[in-house]
Amino acid sequence: MIKRIPLILFFLVNTTAIADTSHAYANAVLDALQKKGILNAQEVADIKKQALVAEEKAMQTATKPKQTILTKTTKNITAVKQQVNRASPNIKIWGKLQPRYTFVPSKNGLEGTNSFTLRRARLGFNGFLADNFAYRFQYEAANEAPGLPNAQRILDAWVSFKHFDESIGSLTVGQQFVPGYTRRPHKTASVERKFSEVLSPGAVGRARGISIRKGDMGLPETNSKGYFGNRLHYAVGLFNSPDLSLNNDNNDLMFSSAFSIRPTGHSPSDDEYQFKDRPLAYSLGAAYSFSKDSGTLDTKFQPNGIRLDNEWLSFFADVQAHHWWGWASWAQFNSDAKGGIALNAQGNNTNSLSSSAFTLGLSRSYLLNSENMGWAWAVQYQHVNNEHPSRTMFFRPLTGTSADELARGMNQGSVYQTMFTWQFDKDVRLINEFSYYEPSDGGFSYPAFISQLQVAF
Repeated sequence: MIKRIPLILFFLVNTTAIADTSHAYANAVLDALQKKGILNAQEVADIKKQALVAEEKAMQTATKPKQTILTKTTKNITAVKQQVNRASPNIKIWGKLQPRYTFVPSKNGLEGTNSFTLRRARLGFNGFLADNFAYRFQYEAANEAPGLPNAQRILDAWVSFKHFDESIGSLTVGQQFVPGYTRRPHKTASVERKFSEVLSPGAVGRARGISIRKGDMGLPETNSKGYFGNRLHYAVGLFNSPDLSLNNDNNDLMFSSAFSIRPTGHSPSDDEYQFKDRPLAYSLGAAYSFSKDSGTLDTKFQPNGIRLDNEWLSFFADVQAHHWWGWASWAQFNSDAKGGIALNAQGNNTNSLSSSAFTLGLSRSYLLNSENMGWAWAVQYQHVNNEHPSRTMFFRPLTGTSADELARGMNQGSVYQTMFTWQFDKDVRLINEFSYYEPSDGGFSYPAFISQLQVAF
């Protein structure tokens, strides 16, 4: 029933005119649903807008007395509110499956691949333990995690306190996205993670700690409304510091912070394919993280015991208008050994490591009917200059156990990607991606093709 509440509210405001005296009551109910996390800020705004349109139409054609309409509307809203109250505590179970086919031709005497794998097999649940106490858990059971062979299987495990959403924001404790990630990874435009995301702190963008987030930049940890009419979002957090091998903690802490502005007051979604017609919205943001680390084996810092200063810096921009979407992101990761010596990804000795990555993309979606079926195309350019051995070999499309597998990745170079996506339903997509890799660090250029079915439930 909870999943149908937004649909019920939408039906309510489009079939029954809301009289002037009921606006305050209806708005109060909608605000309550937003605070409980049932609706987000954008959905509430859309419902209120639809209500005004419905009222104007009803005033022109209404044949029932105004008091009768008001009474009916009040009863319906009260029924929905009672359903929400009965649903606490509640639970929503969801998941995502992504079987994938990968083809990379043999070239220069090196083995290619022609294989089926399971990119993601995730199961999660979330909801409210009680009023203002949200929780989320997500487990990854896929048989591969490209570039992160030891990535933790538990992705999310946190509790969020919503008592201060209207003031300082949501307080979240547990394993969660690091604010320095700036936002959740985009949904499906690229079947792989973007270069700039791989450089972010934490394993697959997550770490264990505590954070305060204001505004939906912090999704999924919070969907609270940002300051100044949803125009300013921020997040700060203190986490167990990830060491340079990504999937371990050391004995130091990491500080992370991020902010974003939404000049129009509307937030772009995390889905680059806009099958629903949306108004102009854009966001600009930046993030900074800092931690200390002891020397790890994969960085080969000498002598042993050298302390590292690690810094992550990133910028991002998203622009959406109707069915168009554009995105850009840049990230830099620096490690200073303060007199120590390291062996970088290119095999050279240095006293510091510096890696950077850039992503630029554009998509256009086409809805084929009034429901959810449609198709879309996208293009994306990425460049990486990586020195950290722990991040070595960006995007290895080879998925087998070939000894030549590493040769198909790259630490320096560019990749050109073209995507064609078919959406059968809002939860079912077939994503086809053709990529051309052009390494600049002594490798050779080669193509790759990936076709991936994405099913959410």
